[in-house]
Amino acid sequence: MKRIMRDVDRLHEIIDALPPQQVHALLTLLAPPQPISDEEFARRLAMAPEEEIDEGTTARIFAAEAEHGEIISHGELKQRLGL
Repeated sequence: MKRIMRDVDRLHEIIDALPPQQVHALLTLLAPPQPISDEEFARRLAMAPEEEIDEGTTARIFAAEAEHGEIISHGELKQRLGL
């Protein structure tokens, strides 16, 4: 129990020393995600900036989508897309 309290105390020290931006980032990582409505999701999606992708990436995405019925891991997908 003492070790847990030392760990908690250490975490408090670390958090107290963080700049506000990092505290916010840490909260984002640690806080459980809150469900949002479909309308809120649509609003956030509409506000998201467009990403530029090159033709090679587009071709790799379409090729991966064309492989019907094949189940692959996230790591394998990233490898196939060259990420």
